[in-house]
Amino acid sequence: MGKVVIGCFFTYGILMGADINETIFDGNCGSCHTLKDRSSAPLITEIVQKYKNKYPKEKEFVNALSNWVFSPNKKFSLFPKAVNYYGLMPELGMDKDTLRGIGKYLFERKF
Repeated sequence: MGKVVIGCFFTYGILMGADINETIFDGNCGSCHTLKDRSSAPLITEIVQKYKNKYPKEKEFVNALSNWVFSPNKKFSLFPKAVNYYGLMPELGMDKDTLRGIGKYLFERKF
């Protein structure tokens, strides 16, 4: 995976960097899908777990998640109660390659 430096933060002489997909997730998706706050959307851990249960292979997981985020549709949601409660997630205007990168990052991430 590619790395991007998002700031010049030195700790004991080590330059810290972040994965581009992590950066995009944190700056966009992570504003609603957090680790502890369900006030605006389901927790990201709940989403990843449900998608991994239904799509245990990485390619299937990445394709299913990125396709849904690319064009959210109530009919195909794995979270119909959340859609009824929060409303349908808006289209984000991200391209499929970016969404697949975020999906791969989420599949590999250890929560």
